[in-house]
Amino acid sequence: MKNLKCILLAGIVLLSNCFLGVAQDDGAQGKEFEKRMATASEGKNAVNRYDISFFNNPKTKLDPRFELLPFGDVRPKGWLYDIMKEDITSGFVGHLDKLAPIILKNNVFKKRRKSLTEDPGAGTQELTGAAWEISMLWWPGETLGNWWDGYVRTAYLVEDKEAMMRSDEIVDDLLSTQDKDGYIGIYSPKLRYKHKGSNGEIWSQAGVFRMLLAYYQITKKEKVLDAVEKAMAVTMKYYNEGAKSPFDLSEECFGGVSHGLMLTDACETLYRLTGKQEYQDYAVYLYKEYCAKPLNRSMNNVRYEYLMDKDILFESHSVHTFEHLRTLINSYYETGYPELKDAYETALNKLSYTILPSGAGFGNEWQNREKAKPDSTGAEFCGMFELRGFYASAAQKTGDATFADKAEKLTFNAMQGARNYNGTGLVYCKTDNCYRLDRKAPQHGFHEEDPRYKYSPTHDDAAVCCNPSYSKSWGYYVGDMWMKAHDGIAAVLYGPSILNTQVNGNKVSIEQVTNYPMSDKIEFKVSVKNDAKFALYFRKPGWVKQMTLDVEGGAFAFENGYYKVTKKWAENETVTITFENEIKPVLWENREVYFQRGPIVYAYSIKHKEEIVRDYDIPNFHDYFCLPTDESYKNISFSMNWLDVNFESNVKGGYENPWYKDNMILKVKDSKGQEVKLIPVGNTVLRRVTFPVKK
Repeated sequence: MKNLKCILLAGIVLLSNCFLGVAQDDGAQGKEFEKRMATASEGKNAVNRYDISFFNNPKTKLDPRFELLPFGDVRPKGWLYDIMKEDITSGFVGHLDKLAPIILKNNVFKKRRKSLTEDPGAGTQELTGAAWEISMLWWPGETLGNWWDGYVRTAYLVEDKEAMMRSDEIVDDLLSTQDKDGYIGIYSPKLRYKHKGSNGEIWSQAGVFRMLLAYYQITKKEKVLDAVEKAMAVTMKYYNEGAKSPFDLSEECFGGVSHGLMLTDACETLYRLTGKQEYQDYAVYLYKEYCAKPLNRSMNNVRYEYLMDKDILFESHSVHTFEHLRTLINSYYETGYPELKDAYETALNKLSYTILPSGAGFGNEWQNREKAKPDSTGAEFCGMFELRGFYASAAQKTGDATFADKAEKLTFNAMQGARNYNGTGLVYCKTDNCYRLDRKAPQHGFHEEDPRYKYSPTHDDAAVCCNPSYSKSWGYYVGDMWMKAHDGIAAVLYGPSILNTQVNGNKVSIEQVTNYPMSDKIEFKVSVKNDAKFALYFRKPGWVKQMTLDVEGGAFAFENGYYKVTKKWAENETVTITFENEIKPVLWENREVYFQRGPIVYAYSIKHKEEIVRDYDIPNFHDYFCLPTDESYKNISFSMNWLDVNFESNVKGGYENPWYKDNMILKVKDSKGQEVKLIPVGNTVLRRVTFPVKK
């Protein structure tokens, strides 16, 4: 048992969300969803208010600080392995096709859309005939692409033989649909690349291309890379400077068109794998066209025009916003345009007002020019995943360690806190202060119906999107843990894992033996087959008071938030990192406080009962509500003049899974002198994260 006792006085961390007065809107699926979608295309014929001719200027490519390693070089160990293995064997990740069979039955990559009046086959939603429902025709393409991506990555990373065989079948089945000209997609020849309005042409391609490229990297099957290149060539033939723009549409369009901007993910990966500059040039072309065409105000916060409205907060769909930030930073680094640097810095400023104490960016599902509010602005899991993807991209390109800090905080708190303890359910949209989960919208005082607020293995009564996004979560986290530097490799994200890669032609293996983030110690076991000199970078998290490295020999430096150790590495070497973490009370809006130690945010766990509202054909899978049975959380407050805090941990070393156990507790005296026990947000169901401050 470790005990840390400290008395915290008025020296506290201040987190302010002060900004200009902003408009208030409800913004949630339910009553407000129809309203938002009905106004989605306002201004579609508007003229750009800001000149974007700078896209025609000569480019000055910027050098990224790091480079991603091939997918599969890093594998999970310890609790990371345990959770991923559970997800694919007994969780919804491994059974989503059986839990939502209509989507696989209507496999749009095989059956192809032949008209715009088909039954979308996207779930169990009640269709009303609203104009926006045409967009549901591409939803199964998104669901399948994202789920396949997560399933394949998880299967191969945990080396589950049955799931690996199934992954091979998924890939072979998809490749069998490729037309002679190379096309892979969801539309028949009479529809593809001829769209006048809503479509999911390149969005559905983005999902399956990401999956196929991950599969290629881990299996080294050249036919898969060849197939993606041929398919990309078709899209680049029909959508380009001298032909049609994918964003030049005469009729109403909804989310699929603007989601399609994320084909840039595939462009980035193809460039890394092939070295062909044409792919990055195409990524910049896509962002330029996206900025040139007004499209849909509810889906396009990251258009240059709207970023230049510097005094207006984000208002559009949160998932689009967070994913498009990756395209923005990539375009900036590919061109070096000062205008895009300005846009990127403005986007970061706007982003800061969406961030909740848990690290998530809110959006339920819209942002509505609001600021983050722990009680009422829920965070959608798709948005969490896409925001973490941006943080990883920014950490890779800028080398700024604070982006990795943000990625870890988001992952270990908001994302882990949306999953139930055994991986059979997920909350689609969750507030930091989560007082109940019963299909009622917290932003409307729990009076309006909203299917997102419950645990479900599918959420097919809303959209089967967040569960597939979760399926990708840990696979992408593992893939971003180590990155290549010009003179070595960098430990960007921490956690139990093993890296097997090459540095200057030398085989290098590094195992992280740790229970991080539940542990303050990481042991790196380094082994180099042939002694070789190179640098290892170790990130110093911004929340640590002190970080010590125990390593034999070498030259030390500190660069951009990383300790750099350069030496001649050999077999069986060890680097031990120890973090000295403080308990930090963080003020929220000068009215409330939350507590953080290391990357972990702490919460009061609210006692609750579960109410099953739907059973699935597969045992142990249900939709269920969580209702509070104790309202004592309403009476908790703290005095900032004197905080008595006791940290207790009995997390064991090695690889024992520390999650979902009563093994890390903050004991804090409240304003009445009574002891309040707080636990990690990632271990909670119903919870309170922020508390009133008594002066």
